[in-house]
Amino acid sequence: MITARAFLSRAEAAEYVQSHGLPLARGTLQKYATTGEGPRYHKFGQRCVYRREDLDAWMATKLGRPVTSSSNADAYDERDQHTQNAPERGSGPRDRAEVTNSDR
Repeated sequence: MITARAFLSRAEAAEYVQSHGLPLARGTLQKYATTGEGPRYHKFGQRCVYRREDLDAWMATKLGRPVTSSSNADAYDERDQHTQNAPERGSGPRDRAEVTNSDR
């Protein structure tokens, strides 16, 4: 009986993601390892190896939420961007007390 290997090389990890219908090049996976955007990996000497469960978890985080209409997706994205880019309350110029020389 042949069992699946516990660890995958970087090239095998990219193929594994591609086998799930998601585009990912080995070079992109290498870049992600440098920038911290990719899946968890382990070092084996100088090589990076990946576990399937870490790849599955990472793919799940990269997928957007399911939508039924592109107009719903756009509205959702705009709300997300507005919320993420909104300044904190109390951070505007009117909310800060300006100290002038006459106040000292």
